[in-house]
Amino acid sequence: MDYLWIFVAIFAAALQTFRSAFQKRMIPEIGKFGATYIRFIYALPFTFLIFILWFYILDNLIPELNEKAILYCFVGALCQVLFTLLLMIIFSYRNFAAGIAFSKTEVLFAALIETFFLNIIFLPIINVGIFLGVFAVIFLSVAKETTSIKDVLIKISKSFFTFSTLVGVLTGLILAGSTVGYRMAIVNVNGPILDATIYLSMLAVFIQSILMGIWLFYYKHNEFKLVFKFWKKSLPAGICGSGATAGWFLGFALATAAEVRAVGQVELIFSILISLIIFKEKIQKTEFFGILMLILSILLIIYAKF
Repeated sequence: MDYLWIFVAIFAAALQTFRSAFQKRMIPEIGKFGATYIRFIYALPFTFLIFILWFYILDNLIPELNEKAILYCFVGALCQVLFTLLLMIIFSYRNFAAGIAFSKTEVLFAALIETFFLNIIFLPIINVGIFLGVFAVIFLSVAKETTSIKDVLIKISKSFFTFSTLVGVLTGLILAGSTVGYRMAIVNVNGPILDATIYLSMLAVFIQSILMGIWLFYYKHNEFKLVFKFWKKSLPAGICGSGATAGWFLGFALATAAEVRAVGQVELIFSILISLIIFKEKIQKTEFFGILMLILSILLIIYAKF
């Protein structure tokens, strides 16, 4: 059980990669916000099915949720919806690459929140791994734009004080609030880990479906209708989203949010591999350098746990 969280984080990251690929495929038909919403609304039936199977067919005991667990779960779900909407705002800016890059600071913020508010002390090697991983992800986010490592570093330094970067950092902070909120929800449930994971993941997806559904209905009504019109094509995103959510929750139950999300950054490597194998895209030497940094950061964190 000590190392199960590593495999769970990698599994969740893989499913999240496929979910993102399915969402990207749906953007031309249902729009950016509609494609975002399918990760919630079409994950709901599958998450609910797992809930019914686990508690009613396999006859496991439904844990009692106290007020803290419900509150933290709601905060986590709300932060994830806000993160999603802010990410869409970043896409509206011409130079959105920097914003996307700095939204990846989530892992760093999660570590800081857990350190200062939860009194969790990370080993120095884990801190190095987290910082290196965050830098590697930021590096990779802009690496496609140039073949020179020096130019990538210049672009990153120049983007520090742009508005899109500010929004990007804000999205990273909000997403960190989401991951830590989910972890706090799980640790405040008395009962077996799997019971708490399945119950809270179902509750979180339900809250997200309602919150973003209301927003989409009022502000992007046409995309809201298209989501249900193209429901068959949207189901794969829901299946992968449901599995990824359950995976992240189980990971948060077994390790700190910062460690789980740091290892989960392997998602970016999976995305690049899909681009190479399926879409036949070429990889820049700058991307290869960023991948090596990211792999090293993950290996440092895993090594520290053995």
